[in-house]
This record gives sequence, structure tokens and C-alpha cells, in this order.
Amino acid sequence: MLDTIDAVRAALRANDQLPYGRPRTVTAEELVDAAEQFDDPELLAVALLELTEAYEYDAEQRKLPVAFARIAKLRKEHPDGFGDWENHATDWRYKWVAAALLSVPEVPLEAVRRWHGELRTHYLAQGHDLQPYYARQYRLAAHTGEGVPDAFELWATRWRSRYSDCHACELRDQALHFVDLGDDERALEVWQPVFSGERSCSEEPHVSRALALLPLLRTGRVEEARSAHLTGYRWARGRSGAARAIGLHLEFCALTRNEPRGLEILAENRDLFDRHGDPLSRLHFLTGAQLLLGRLVEDGHGDVPVAGPPGEHRTAARLHAELCTEGDELAARFDARNGTPAVGGARRARLARTPLFAEPMPLGLRAAGTATGAPQPVPAPAAAPSGTPDEPVDLAELVSKARELSNTNHPDALLHWNRIGALVEAPGHRHPEDAEQTGLGPLAQVRAELALERAFDERLPDADADALYAEAAELFEQAGLTARALGARARLVGPGNDKPGDLPLVRDIRARLAELAAAGTPFAGRELVAVLQLQANAEMRAAFEAATATGGPDGGPGPDPAALAEAEATLEQLYTEAARHGFPHRQANARLLGARARFLVGRHRQGDGAAAEADRMITEAEQLVEQAAAPWRLAHVHGQRGELAMYHGDLEKAEEYLRRAAAVVAQYGDRSTGAARVHDGLGRTYLGLGRPAEAAAAFTESAARYDRLGDADDAASARIMLGQALCSADRADDGVAVLESVLLEPGFAELDVREQAQARLTLARGLREIGEPRAAAEEYLLLADRVAEFDEQHILTMVAAEAAATLAAAEQWPAADLARQRALDSHRTAPHADAVFDMLLRQARHTADRHGPDHPEAAEQALARLDEAAEVARTAEREGQDFSSGCPDGTLHDTRARTLSSLDRNEEALAEMERAVAAFAAHGPGAHHGRAESIRVAALLEANRLDRPDAARARLDAAVAAFRDAGAPEAAEPLVELRARLARH
Repeated sequence: MLDTIDAVRAALRANDQLPYGRPRTVTAEELVDAAEQFDDPELLAVALLELTEAYEYDAEQRKLPVAFARIAKLRKEHPDGFGDWENHATDWRYKWVAAALLSVPEVPLEAVRRWHGELRTHYLAQGHDLQPYYARQYRLAAHTGEGVPDAFELWATRWRSRYSDCHACELRDQALHFVDLGDDERALEVWQPVFSGERSCSEEPHVSRALALLPLLRTGRVEEARSAHLTGYRWARGRSGAARAIGLHLEFCALTRNEPRGLEILAENRDLFDRHGDPLSRLHFLTGAQLLLGRLVEDGHGDVPVAGPPGEHRTAARLHAELCTEGDELAARFDARNGTPAVGGARRARLARTPLFAEPMPLGLRAAGTATGAPQPVPAPAAAPSGTPDEPVDLAELVSKARELSNTNHPDALLHWNRIGALVEAPGHRHPEDAEQTGLGPLAQVRAELALERAFDERLPDADADALYAEAAELFEQAGLTARALGARARLVGPGNDKPGDLPLVRDIRARLAELAAAGTPFAGRELVAVLQLQANAEMRAAFEAATATGGPDGGPGPDPAALAEAEATLEQLYTEAARHGFPHRQANARLLGARARFLVGRHRQGDGAAAEADRMITEAEQLVEQAAAPWRLAHVHGQRGELAMYHGDLEKAEEYLRRAAAVVAQYGDRSTGAARVHDGLGRTYLGLGRPAEAAAAFTESAARYDRLGDADDAASARIMLGQALCSADRADDGVAVLESVLLEPGFAELDVREQAQARLTLARGLREIGEPRAAAEEYLLLADRVAEFDEQHILTMVAAEAAATLAAAEQWPAADLARQRALDSHRTAPHADAVFDMLLRQARHTADRHGPDHPEAAEQALARLDEAAEVARTAEREGQDFSSGCPDGTLHDTRARTLSSLDRNEEALAEMERAVAAFAAHGPGAHHGRAESIRVAALLEANRLDRPDAARARLDAAVAAFRDAGAPEAAEPLVELRARLARH
């Protein structure tokens, strides 16, 4: 009930805590109505000021000037109702009105200029500097395209003042000026303080990240552009006041060939189609959406259903046409109002932009095409065969080359077969009459080979591949090639991506092929070798899947010895037959499969020489690949050797081999699962070597490759590792954006429960790091329920402890107490001393910082947490628990000192900090940095809280000398900086 002044004030305070958006705006309007029932000008002023703020950040520029007029009238009639805050807020909103009038094309340009004059007159009368006025003048010039250089100079060369826009926002406008001039490098230089975090506000750096996407791409800063998209869109998503930024993210998706991602963004923000309160921002949004949809239409996907305005369904082509009409009309209204073509020209320039990449730029996110029916990103189609009607393509030559590539599994084989397909599937194709003489063979044979090669494409679902295998078998039969038909049928009944296959049938076909090979049937030897490899793969897969089902990948007794012996016997037969029929690359495959089996066996049976045997087989495989003159196969050789080295902990050697493998993959355009696995292995190796930035690049590439192959589970796993790498590389914003996306993927639920738990743990820690403790706490609480079922109960202890600390940071005190108790209870039976110790220290600090010296009860609670932490440390030492918290005594004393300082008990805090210094000193060189930090805080206490600057300087001088004498000058650096600062005051 809003029937008292106090009730309205309380409601205003509560509404101020809500995020900007429709609910806050509607409530602000209701609170103005409620305030009007009282004869209290101050209350009404606050309500109206809050309403204009809601309008400003909810894209309601049409309504803002009207609400402001009521404020101006109220201040004129009741000046006593406006205190310092109300007067400052009112004067600040003069600028908002100027921007709002400019954003509405129905407002005449003369009215906009008249308001600028009003702003100038008012600021002069109030004694305000005119820099904000010249900033509005520049924005008007940039909008109309008239007098821009002079307006920029008049604004940018003036000193900032009290009523200037925040520094980050002004840097954004200055950077945009240079973007408009075509100087991307200068613009990015101006933006640097915003992107580094030196200058920020509630909107920055998020808005600037969207505006800088194109300059970053054009200057080759691809990784920075990817990061700007991930983190910038995460902020913009669902914000009505971020329509311009969302339009720019849509444009980014179009220019980087990430159309499925763009359609996902469009669906997440379809409410913007119903928002008309800020026409200028709407135009920016419509233009970005039109550019995205235009790419789809131009690429032949105009019939794809897309998310448009609520109501009836729309295709990409229909929505594109609607946006084109509305956008052109809206831009024309601005140009008519302004008397210049600037707005329409800028729109046409954006729409003329074309993709900057030949293939989708990897983003580290799932290309969620299935959510909207968008096509998945695929490689560019094969080039049409060269030649003209006067110079016909030599089909026999093309087929001969394609067969040569297929025989050695060259990555370009399918490309060549697709070129052949464009010829033989063309209307009116006539097969050469001399096909038999030239070695081309009948048309049925060529079409069968084409179907078979297409079936090998790893991106195909099993059902599609099986249809092609069946087609190939039938066509080979028509061509009289019995052995090849049997080979195709073996693949039809053999294992696929998601099917185990019929192993007995595969063996039957292999036996028939052996008979045909003995009889000299054409192609029988080749097909026998291929089917033997198929059989060996199926037997290995069955043996190890059975072992995994009973004991996990590294647990249990390993594969059944009899099943493993059977598979290895098939591999030896494969090796022998491949040698007999002259296929050294198949011999190499036999050795690589055998090496992988030895490697996997070695994970179950330590000390049986499996690793050495695997290494020997890989070496032989490398020699066979060289003999086969098939260097592209070295990617698999180096990749497997790198995987073996990684497993045995030799990360430097693993990096060497995996980098070799990646180089081969890049050289020959390998798109196989093995190539994706190489980049995945590189990422894990880099993480192990403590190089998370390189790991992030590798995981981004592997995730994109798995996506192109349709491997949702491995793609999700790669993205989980990408999120972890980004968080470890001090890019938690990026990591959080990736991990939040992973949790929404269909493949996430199919992952191992521990992998899911690791993803949520990394996400929770990332959210905590970027200052979102409420969201982090939600993830921790979800995770705690999941890990409660784990056998390793110390994981629950850790998660509950981190949850408790995060809930305290989010000021959710009752929940924090419950989580702390849960962690302590779990710790008694499943200790995790590091996590519980850290939790108690954090809770002590949060409690003291939140409540301060005026709440004696809070002081007692904070100090009680520290006593509990001390007991955890003593118990860990007494019982020999794992405890790696460095110098716990020093850390405890340091935290107690900081807590006492927050409670304004500064003499006690200084004494406690001196105990911390002594404890760190006793711990030795490993605690130099902890000791230096405690000395720094002690000096600050003396200088600032206790007014003893001379003692602080003396303390710092002695400490600097001591660290230098101890050979630890790096520990002294922050003390030297503080000493210099104190000398200036």
C-alpha cells in the first residue's frame, strides 16, 4: 500500500535496486502517481527524477522530455523542494533531454537546436562549465554530418567539468569520431583506457566493445574482437536500452560468417521489435538485423524460419524485406528532419559490408543453428570444374586424380569428388564413350565411388551415411564390381558415429573378400584390407567400451584379454594383408591402432611395457607413412605420440609433437576428428604448462572443428576447457560467457557428471571473480546438491565452503550461515582444510566490511569466524590433513588485522599486523610477498588511521632495506611505491 509518504519513499528505494527495464519503468510511473497524492514537492521531485532515469536507460526517449518538463516546472514553483542532490540531478538531465530530442525524427531540428541553447543558457546561469554543451553540439554535428571537424575540436579540446559525461563515455564518443574518419588504429588507441578498465561506468566498457567490433576485425585483432563479442553481448542480452549494441553484435555475426549465432541473438532479443521509444537506436538494431538476414538470403537460405516480431511466423526472406522497408523509411525520416543524407548514408554503408572471412570465425560457442532452423556453418562448396564449352573438362583425368587421393586418404579427396559430382550429376551429362579405354570405367562405377566418398564425410549422421553406402553398393553391383560392392556393404553394417555395428556380418564379408582376393578378383585385395581395418576398429571399440562400462576409462581391470587378443590378431592380419597388396598407409593405420590399444591398456596395467610397445609401433607407423608418400597422415602419427607423451607427464615433448601435428593439419586442410583432437590435446598441454592464453586459442579451434563435424559432446567438452583456460588467463568475463553458453547446450546433459560439475565450478568461480556474487552463489548451491552424491565427499566440503564465502559477498547472510555450517559439518568427516580455512577468512572480512564498527554483534561474528579458522589450521596440522595455505599463522594475523581495521579498532589492528609480519618472516623466503603486503598495510594504518606518518616511513625504509639484503627486491617494489607516495604528503 502506497498510502503514506514513508511507504512511497521505501518503494522508491526498492525500485532503485531493480535492473533497468520495463518492470522498473512501469513501477517508476506508478510511484509518480503515488507521490502526487501528497503535498510534498521533494517527494514528487525524487519520483520524477527516478522516472526520467528509468526512461533514459529503458529506451523511452519519446517520453523523457515530457517527464523532464514536469521537473523543471516543479523546481520553478517549489525551489525549496530541491536539495543539492535534486538540483544536481535536474541539471544533469538537461543533457539527456538533448539526446532524447535528437533520437526522435518527429522533433524538428530547430527544436533540438533551441534546446541546446536552453542548456547553454541554464548552465551559464548556474555557473557550470560549457564543455557538456559543446559535447551535445558535437553529437548533433556527427548525426547530421555538418560541421563535424569544428564541433569536435570545440568539444574535445576543452577541459572536462563537473557536468561532463563520464570519462569512459566521452572516450567512446571520441573513438567513434576516428572510426567515422576511417582511422581504426587511432580509435582503438583512444579506447584503450576503457578496454583496460582504467575508465569505466555502468555502460562501459560494454557498449564500446560492441562499437569496436568492426575496427578490431579490420585491424586484424581477431582474438580481441572475439572477446569483445563474448563479453559485450553477455551484458547487452535482453536489455531494452542496448538495441544499438545488439544490432552491432548481429552485424559482427554476419561479417564473421556466424549466421546461426546471429539468429540465436535475434531470437533472444525479439522483444526489441516491439520497442519504438528510441527510434534512432531502433534504426541501428534494424540495420544490424537486416544485414544478418541479407547474408542468409544471399546464401540461399531465405526460407529458414527466424524469430521476428511476436505473432505470425516469418522466414528470413520475409523478415528481411520487412526490415528493409521499415529501416529505409525510418532513415528517410531522419534525413528529411535533418536536411542531410547522413543517417541514410551510414545505413547504406553498413548494409553494403560483406563477410571478412571465407569460413566461420571460431567464437568458442556452439553454432546453435538447430534452435532456429538456421543452417550450420559448413566449408565453402567446391569450386566448379574449370573449363569452357570450347575446352571441356577431362573427366577421366579428374577421376584418376581423385582415385589417387582416395587411395591414400588425402584430405582433399572429397573436394575432388565433389567436382566430379558437379559434372556427372549435371543435367544432360553424357558419359565418355571411351570410358573403358581411358580407365574411367562405367558411369555406375564413378557414381558409386562418389557416393562412397561422400559417405566418408564425418559430419554426416549415421542414417545419411548408410543411405550413401547402400547406394554405392548397388551401383558397384551394376558396374560388375563385386568386391567393391561387398566393401560398401561392410561399411553399411559396420560401426558408425552412434551405432555399434553388426560385427559378425562384418566378419562374414571379410571372409568372402578373402576368398575373392585369393581368386584374383579385381579390387578384392584393396577391399579386404579396408574391411579388415573396419573389423579391427569395431573389435577395439567393443573391447574398450565394455571395459569403460565396468570400470571407467582409467579404472577397473581393463579390456577383456580374450577380446583384446582377438582385436590385436585382426590388426596383425590387417598389417600382413596391407603389405601383401601394397598399401603402406594401411600398414601404418594398423600400427597406429595397435599403439592406441597398447596406450589404453597401459592406463589399466602399469609396468607391463605397454608404453614402450606403443612408442615402437608409432615409430614404425611414421616410417610407413613416409614410405607411402602420404605426409598428411603424419598428423595422426605426431598427434598420437603427443598424446602418449602428455599421458606420461612429458608436457614439453607433448607440445613438440602436437605442434608438429597441428602444422600438418593446417598444411593439408585436414578436417577430420583426429585434427580436432590434435588441437584439443594442444589446449590441455598448454594448460598443464601454465600457458592458458595459448590453451584458449587451441580449445577455440578444437571446439569449432568438433562443431563442424557434428560432434556435440566433444565440442561441449572443448568449450568447458576453453572456459577454464580463459578464466586462468585473467579473462574471466570471456570464460563466463563461454561456460554459460555451454550449460545451455543439448550435449551438456550427456557429458559425464563430473565434467558437468567441473563446468559449474569454473563458472561459479568466474562469476565471483567478475563481481557477480549472487549469480555465483546460485551456481555453487546447484553444484553442492549435485556433488553431494559423489563418493569423494571432500568435493562437497570444498563446494559448500566456496558457496558460503560467496553468499557472504552477496550479503545473503542467512544462506551464508547455512552454507558455512554445511561446509563445517562435511569437513569433520571429509576434510578440505584449504577451502574451509579460506571460507572462514572471507566471511570474517565480508562481515566486518558490511556492518562496520557500529554493530558490536557483527564484530563478534567476524572475530568468531577467525577463531574457527585458527582451529581449522591447528586441526589440519595435528591430524596431518592436506593443507597448502602457505603460512596460515601469517594469513590469520593479517586477516584479523584487516578485520579489526574495518571495525575501527586501529591500534589492535596494527599490533595484529605486526604479528603477521613476524609470522611471515619466520616462515622464510617463500612468504616474502605475504610479509611485504602486511608491512604495506601496517604502514597505511600508521600513516592514515593513526596519524603517524614518520613511523610509517621508517617502517617502509627498514623493510625495503631488509628485502634488498635478502635478495628479494621484487618484494620491496610495492613498498618503495608507497614510500614515495607518503613522501609527497
